[in-house]
Amino acid sequence: MKLIKDRLHPNGLFMKMFLVTVALIILVAVAVTFAIIRMAEQFFVEKFSITNSQIINQIQFDFEELNYSIVMAASDVDQSSTIEAFLSKEEPDNERMQSLFHVMQQVDHLRERLGDQNVEIAIADQEKITYTTNFTYWPADPGSIRGHDITETIAEQPNRLLYFQDSLEANDYVIAAKALHNRETNQSFGAVYFPIKEGQLRSFYMDYVKPGNDFYVVDNNGKVVSSSSSSVIGQSLPELSEQAKNMKASKETYREVKFQDTNQIMLAEYLPYFDMYLVNMVDKQTAVGNLVDTKQIVLLLAGVVFLALIIVFLVTKRLTNSLSKLVQDIEAVPKKGLQRRLLYEGTYETKQIGLAFNSMMDELQVHVEKLIEAQKQQRQAELAALQQQINPHFLYNTMASIKFLVMMGEKGEAERTMDAFITLLQNTIGNVDEAVTVEMEVENLKNYVVINQKRYGDRVQVQFMIAPDCMDYRIPKLILQPFIENSFFHAFNKTAQGTITVLVWCEADDLLCEIADDGDGMAADTKSLPNTNRNRQLFCGIGVKNVHERIQLLYGPDYGVSITSQEGHGTRVKLRLPASKESERNII
Repeated sequence: MKLIKDRLHPNGLFMKMFLVTVALIILVAVAVTFAIIRMAEQFFVEKFSITNSQIINQIQFDFEELNYSIVMAASDVDQSSTIEAFLSKEEPDNERMQSLFHVMQQVDHLRERLGDQNVEIAIADQEKITYTTNFTYWPADPGSIRGHDITETIAEQPNRLLYFQDSLEANDYVIAAKALHNRETNQSFGAVYFPIKEGQLRSFYMDYVKPGNDFYVVDNNGKVVSSSSSSVIGQSLPELSEQAKNMKASKETYREVKFQDTNQIMLAEYLPYFDMYLVNMVDKQTAVGNLVDTKQIVLLLAGVVFLALIIVFLVTKRLTNSLSKLVQDIEAVPKKGLQRRLLYEGTYETKQIGLAFNSMMDELQVHVEKLIEAQKQQRQAELAALQQQINPHFLYNTMASIKFLVMMGEKGEAERTMDAFITLLQNTIGNVDEAVTVEMEVENLKNYVVINQKRYGDRVQVQFMIAPDCMDYRIPKLILQPFIENSFFHAFNKTAQGTITVLVWCEADDLLCEIADDGDGMAADTKSLPNTNRNRQLFCGIGVKNVHERIQLLYGPDYGVSITSQEGHGTRVKLRLPASKESERNII
């Protein structure tokens, strides 16, 4: 996980741009697809409604043609004096049979004029049905017609041909009825009925019925007079009549409605002669569902998105590559030093960033070099000042020791001590270089040891074990002297005598210097370098505690001083320095 995170980190901008673009592409693709589907559905519904409107107009024409035929037949019956005389006059049986015969001829002739319309004719006087062209077609009880709702309704509107829904012996009928009356006296003498089986009305639209495409003929109250779905005939569906009335009032060609828990496309036309509504209900899912191949659209959408993603990936990667490389190069600067410069290429913005970064690094490099030089000069000044601060007690004691040797007649020892003292002064005061060779530093230590042994005796012996190939390596001046001095004055307070060993050798690219003694040692909790007695030091300002910080300041955190000690078994101080023969080194 961490490896993946590290690999993605420099490409963060690319990933964000890519993911945002992917999201936008998918969003746009889905939105466009949805809009196209909606537009296609809307277009189909509009075209479909136009087509179905034409179908409904054709069906309406068939209904009007049927109505016209019935109206003409009803008018002929109403104007027939033979039928009027038969229904209104009382005649002897022999004459009535002859009148009935003439009535039958006229009514049968009118039935023939109705053509292939599946309609029969029945006439009735004030009491009962007296004649019908087909008693089996409409097996109504002749005597019960007077109390029927149809007869009562046409009596209230004697000048109109009215249509009614009726059911008889498991058959559904639409009855057209009209009251017959004398034009001179305006007295009713009977009625004419035109029974129409529901199947006749259904034949007008059954050729257009398909799955999910149903027709309904409903009256003003919502009662179903005829339908392609026979199970609803005679039922009350007021929502159909209400929707049809609203469409008529708003002059809508079609509307989408919720009917029987499904989304339907509704078309409606008013049949004024029948005072009914012809309603066409189309299941939207059935009609539109096959219009759009969802699987094909999904595959096409996936292909387009995939192709777009490839293009976006390549373009985005190309645009951000230079910026990602620039980020990696900038991150590598702390590891590879201030000398590293960026190769800026790619987009204009990336080039400008690289150019600005390189300019900043140049200015930083100049600033660091100036800072290093200033610190170097400061260290040299401090060292020079410290070299002038030789402890007066050391001078007094050394001169007193030389005087004592002269008084004791040990001229040779006095002379050797004087030479060592002069050389020590020359190396400490006269030479202000920050770095000296190992050979010079060891020579300086030997002179210091000679002077101390003349003052305090030979109870502390000093051994020097210097690898010959290390003599020319350069180390900071006076870097070892504080540890020799510390061993002289602190390592043998409890021990009467002992030995101090100075070792210098190379290990790989490092120079190791070790000052070891077999003196008192230190407890585990006091292994830090102790403060020395200032009155017994060669210098007043160079302390052993500062050596570690001085080395790390010069060479970095990989170098410095380490101490190992065991109480009663001595102390070892090891200095790790870079093995270099250069006169100067940059501070890390």
